[in-house]
Amino acid sequence: MKKTLGLALVVGALLMSSGCYSGPRRLSHAWDDWTQQKYAENAWMHAVLSDVIPVYPFVGFVAAIGDAFYNMYYFWGKDAWDNKGTVYIHKNPEGAAKTVTGSGLGM
Repeated sequence: MKKTLGLALVVGALLMSSGCYSGPRRLSHAWDDWTQQKYAENAWMHAVLSDVIPVYPFVGFVAAIGDAFYNMYYFWGKDAWDNKGTVYIHKNPEGAAKTVTGSGLGM
């Protein structure tokens, strides 16, 4: 009986977590918006914190873990039942001297 209950709980948890990446990804997208703003302000500092000292990727990883729970709440708690997804509205960086649209490749 205990094994069956434990197996049912594990299967239930796996099914619930299947909505972890379907959702607004609010923490990751907010982090992306913030890093884009910082890149527009200072490209060299952004490069150092992204590549040399991996602060940005580490924080992005932590945000992705937080999003797993956040997205699960939105997918199973709100979006799955009415088939209307919750979206995240991005902020445009302010004061950027240069911008690209689409792929940025000019095609």
